[in-house]
Formats: sequence, C-alpha cells, structure tokens
Amino acid sequence: MIRRWYPWLMVLVAMVLLAACGGRTETPASPLATQSPLTAPSPLPTPAADGATLLQERCTACHTLDRVESARKTAEEWERTVVRMIGRGAKLTEAERAVLVEYLAEHYR
Repeated sequence: MIRRWYPWLMVLVAMVLLAACGGRTETPASPLATQSPLTAPSPLPTPAADGATLLQERCTACHTLDRVESARKTAEEWERTVVRMIGRGAKLTEAERAVLVEYLAEHYR
C-alpha cells in the first residue's frame, strides 16, 4: 500500500518545497521608496485642483451649468448645496469640496 502512495507523496513534497522556496522574484524598489520623507517630492495635485474645473467635471455630471450660473448664494448657502449634492452622489473629496465652495461663493454670489 505504501509503495503505491510513495511516488505521489514525493511529488506533493516537491511541489510544496518548490512553492515555498522558488518562483519568487523581487521587484526593484521605486526611486521614491528609497528617499527619506524629508526629500520625497510632494504629492501630485489632483487633476481637478481648481474650482472651475471641479464645477465643470463634477457638477455637470447631473445638471447643466445654467443651473449654477443662475444661482446667487452666500458661502454658507453654497456649502449647504454642495454637501447636499455630495449626499446625492457627487464625488468630491473634502479638499475638493472646500475649493469648490470657495470658487462658487466668489463667482456666483
């Protein structure tokens, strides 16, 4: 009985050893990974870093700019509006929200 299973057992042991020891390659570290935190470059700005771009890219996904351009609101009213739109699915980070509200309050008051 042992003679029948012995070859399969050896194959299984060899597969386990190969999986544990071989086949793993190291990927070269990126140049940024080797820099110290003090010399690392600052993160790249998001593509939509300014209010006008955010307004065009994010707000017009659901409605036209006419709706925004015809509105006249205070900064607090724009804040409430933008928070409400985020609640309805607008995709904005906290930083983008702040930039957009500032832009809207400055240009559409």
